[in-house]
Amino acid sequence: MYSKHTEIFGILGFPLGHTLSPWIHNSLFKQSGYDGVYLVFENEHWKQIGLKPLLDLGVKGVSVTIPFKEWAYTQANEVCEASKTMAASNTLLFRNGISAVNTDGTGALESIKQMNSDLVNSGIEKKILVLGSGGSAKGILFAIAKELEGYHKQHSFKRKVHILARNKEAKNEIEQSLGKPFWLEQPSKEEVIQNKEDYDLIIHTTPVGMKGVGGEPILDSHFFTKKHTLFDIVYNPLETDLVKEAKKKKAEIIPGYHMLLYQGIRQFELFTGETLKKKWIQKVESILLKELKNRK
Repeated sequence: MYSKHTEIFGILGFPLGHTLSPWIHNSLFKQSGYDGVYLVFENEHWKQIGLKPLLDLGVKGVSVTIPFKEWAYTQANEVCEASKTMAASNTLLFRNGISAVNTDGTGALESIKQMNSDLVNSGIEKKILVLGSGGSAKGILFAIAKELEGYHKQHSFKRKVHILARNKEAKNEIEQSLGKPFWLEQPSKEEVIQNKEDYDLIIHTTPVGMKGVGGEPILDSHFFTKKHTLFDIVYNPLETDLVKEAKKKKAEIIPGYHMLLYQGIRQFELFTGETLKKKWIQKVESILLKELKNRK
């Protein structure tokens, strides 16, 4: 039931035929009892249309997806540090002016911490390997940087993070945007393979393995062992070929859809100011997983 007091939120992008965000947010509205609704604002001309129609409608906030994240960042008069670093935002808040936030990296970091917080503990002498150098890699590395450096203020710093990608220019750009931290390195593929036992977390951020996307992953299945945790951020299909092969080698797996879930949860908190209960998150996760399985 909706009333004149119901707050309107939504997702802005194109195309949006397969978006799962409404399942997350409307389920959370129901679980929390918050008087809100989450709609789909699908249009390929948002840059020309602008945000005025949404503001006139009284929309309180939107999620932003491809191809409008960079544009969304330019529309705000207040931006978070992650958005500034990435020059892209996946969330716009319409409260007092327009605020831009990026929750992509936060969602990934929370997914990792839910599995094993030691994987982002800078006091442990292990390495994180990030595969890819696109926008997702940049957001995830920004969130990891904040986590590692926050921990470093009180503890010794032993952990390193490595980027392995084919685009050297993009790798250098990420390194520059993070201020060239001493813990971030760009080894060769040969060095990575030779020292694979040094890694405990591998994060695959490229679209290879996604439904309808071909190509070969940067590393093949021979790389993985039972000492590794693989986080492939692709969630459609639920298990990529890379994940299936890593599972055969007894590697731990962080489901790709967890990033979608936790970045959405952070958006919901920003939209509403609500603190979510664990049972609500568990319920939404089960709904999301069921919907993903139905879409096979």
